[in-house]
Amino acid sequence: MNIDNDDRQRGHSSRTSEQQSTRQRATDQEIQKWISRQHGFVPESAWIVHYKELFGLAAPGTAPNENPCPPEKVAAIKQAFRRFGLF
Repeated sequence: MNIDNDDRQRGHSSRTSEQQSTRQRATDQEIQKWISRQHGFVPESAWIVHYKELFGLAAPGTAPNENPCPPEKVAAIKQAFRRFGLF
């Protein structure tokens, strides 16, 4: 019996790249809504794009340079990225 069969019998499925890419499709609006509920503020889209760029989730140069994210808001954005499986 191989490991995949053991996992299936226990109710676990092995993750495929298709499943992982589906999780990475969280929209900026979903991220904003989650942060609003969890942290009490709505991050600007530019902040989310900037951090996606920093973490290699968006193409370089896509984030606007004006209105940078305040340092105290970064942890909430990182937490949301983890929540949605972006990293």
